[in-house]
Amino acid sequence: MLEVGVLLTMDVEPTTATTHSSATGPADWDFGELAVRGYWDRGMQRGYPVTFFVHPEAAVAQADLFRSLRDKGACLGLHMHPWKYSLWRFAGERFLAHFGCLSENEQRELLSDASSVWTEAIGSQPLYFRPGTFSANDAIFRVLQELGYEGGSCSAPGREMPEMRAIWCGAEPDPHRAHDQFRSVRGELDFVNVPLAMDFSKLLTGRNGRKMYADLRPDIDWPEQYGVEWKSIASNILRQIKERGPCAPIVSVITHNQYDYTNSADPATVRLALMLDALAQAAEEEEVRLVGRTLEEMVSIVRKSPIRQDPFVCEGAIFELTGEAATMRRG
Repeated sequence: MLEVGVLLTMDVEPTTATTHSSATGPADWDFGELAVRGYWDRGMQRGYPVTFFVHPEAAVAQADLFRSLRDKGACLGLHMHPWKYSLWRFAGERFLAHFGCLSENEQRELLSDASSVWTEAIGSQPLYFRPGTFSANDAIFRVLQELGYEGGSCSAPGREMPEMRAIWCGAEPDPHRAHDQFRSVRGELDFVNVPLAMDFSKLLTGRNGRKMYADLRPDIDWPEQYGVEWKSIASNILRQIKERGPCAPIVSVITHNQYDYTNSADPATVRLALMLDALAQAAEEEEVRLVGRTLEEMVSIVRKSPIRQDPFVCEGAIFELTGEAATMRRG
């Protein structure tokens, strides 16, 4: 039976009082802690440990919370909205932008500073990373590797949000070694990227012309907003994973720390239960076994797998490396 991992993740944002009232994030740190603890507990009830991407402000304010969860088996990484960090750290005078807007040098400077703040608070260097809104450009992976990061969840395949600099059309959908020059394809870096799991059966259009595929986040009421059912999303994702046959099959899920996951009546908590039930039912029907994974585990699995080298395609001719020489066949 095929084994498919389940990677529950949470983007731990600073409070809206720290950034802006319209931003993602909890109203205060106490509420944020309810979100974190509730999500961890509900994940563990199903056998799914959580990977938390923690913004530096949250790392400083809630260091004891995240150190205790790390001791229980949680995986911790750095989360980064440059503009949020800018308001807190630099009074809005530097890095007031989305991550994908930053030059390679600006990314290096920002992450070096943020990593130092995070390390001082948590007591260990962050090894994993996710940019806010999956905003990125082609410098992201070589900068992260240079700074000592081992992996991350940096992409949402199919997402089109130009104003956020989050463009992932046709991006690699499964865990892979990142490319040092082009963010959307497999490469040979040691840095491992684990994309958000998407249902590629139907491209959805959101406000302002944004485009995306459905995923399993409990933040969104998919049936109400898009007419897409939890069961169909889960079944399609698992079926598509089986068809692709990746070296490290995974269903990766995202949420945020602005929902009270300790409250069974909270709409997000209700959706979380519906999603996990739908995923379990789909797994049974697709004859796969679900296993909880952290990002750290996924990085290790991909690094131990053979590097896959794609053929070079030029004007209909496909060049394939076979031992010592390249052979050509018509595409």
